[in-house]
Amino acid sequence: MTRKLTHKERFLYAINHEVADKLPTYAFKAESGFIKNYKRERLRGKKYKRVRFGQDQTVLVALGIDATTDPTLTNMMDTHEFKFKPTIRTDGAIIQPDGLVYKRASDGRYFYIDGAWTSLEIREEQFPPRIPPPQEAFDRFERFYNEKVIKEDNIYVFPIIYGLHEGNWLNLGYVTFAKELRKPTGLLKKTIHELHKVNIEICKRLLDIDSEMVIAFTDDIAQKGRLMISPEQFRKHYLPLYKSLYNMIHKRGGRTMIHTDGKIDKLIPCYIEMGLDLLQCLEPAAGVDLIALNEQFGDKIAWNGNIDVSVLLWRGTPEEVRIECERIIKAVAPTNNLVFGPCTDIMAWHPIENIEMLYSTARAFNLQNEKFEY
Repeated sequence: MTRKLTHKERFLYAINHEVADKLPTYAFKAESGFIKNYKRERLRGKKYKRVRFGQDQTVLVALGIDATTDPTLTNMMDTHEFKFKPTIRTDGAIIQPDGLVYKRASDGRYFYIDGAWTSLEIREEQFPPRIPPPQEAFDRFERFYNEKVIKEDNIYVFPIIYGLHEGNWLNLGYVTFAKELRKPTGLLKKTIHELHKVNIEICKRLLDIDSEMVIAFTDDIAQKGRLMISPEQFRKHYLPLYKSLYNMIHKRGGRTMIHTDGKIDKLIPCYIEMGLDLLQCLEPAAGVDLIALNEQFGDKIAWNGNIDVSVLLWRGTPEEVRIECERIIKAVAPTNNLVFGPCTDIMAWHPIENIEMLYSTARAFNLQNEKFEY
């Protein structure tokens, strides 16, 4: 019988393909609307632990979830030295220091429309360089991590930073990015290497806090039916840099995770080759069949997610959620490489009962006898 594990240990057991005491669980994050609903419906009048770093983890703690990620320690732009201020175009769009161009919707929210790094000259002359967050941010995270994660064992919170694809094509814009793939000017190469260099520094500082830390990368690289780039282009532009970065992380004792939406099946051999430990999302609405992937690659990589947020957790009944969760868990969890949860965010419109059913189903599964014990 496996001893009772901490949240961090349980998460690492799945990465290491070891039998844990319980099936580990994860949430990318809970949207503010869900947090408000849950606090009103489940926590009103009760004492509960308030846990927050950059994002509010309080409700995830109340739900008993093992792990989540926080994006606070990703790269930033050196606007102090460069003296850059966001500019507003004649069409009302706002250009940010990282080159991302946004517009404001009628409901007040901002949405991405393009990237402004359209040439190497513009990137170098008009926009500030990337830099790691200030040391004060790492010190603040270390205090939070040692208290809330290690000492109190509320939930395992680990950082998520920009990956080499998502952290670049958005800055260039899709048209410029596509042109760079066909006729390189040096722009894409420079921005990829720039981010890689900054990520090395960020990861070193994080591993100084905890040599066993999982470091995640947000790197959306696929759409519902296809990849944004081919596996050949991935191998050319990203794989060698990811491999060197992941080798450094592994040598220090750390582990790696990538989050990407979309149909990513064809990239999994690349992920395995570069040393990825855990792949997060596995979007069923994009046609990702986790059971089939696990049969083919499950001995070489671990999985995180796969429960649909777009229909099942929104419009499904708790019974339908339970049935789908049981189907995935029974097929994949016995290989001891599954972290269970939604493919992406817990959305504001998700019924509380569906989210509770998802995690209670995971907790009911006995990894030792591979049966559900409600």
